[in-house]
Amino acid sequence: MRTDGDIRAHCVYPDCTNTRRTRGLCHQHYQTMRSYVRDGKATEEDLQRRGLLLDKGTGGSPVHDHSAFLLGSDAQGES
Repeated sequence: MRTDGDIRAHCVYPDCTNTRRTRGLCHQHYQTMRSYVRDGKATEEDLQRRGLLLDKGTGGSPVHDHSAFLLGSDAQGES
């Protein structure tokens, strides 16, 4: 099953069944997208409009809050 909220969901690239990692894409398709954008062959805006790239902060690994490491934090680790 493919859902935007599920971090185990498949890559948004057509017919790709790899697990999405960043902005809805698997590692391979994310690197390809970056290369095309860098070389001027595509824009992030166009890819987002066409559903081939999700907004920043979505569709990949969960964003981790590292504030527990800060001095003064009362966070406790698992024993």
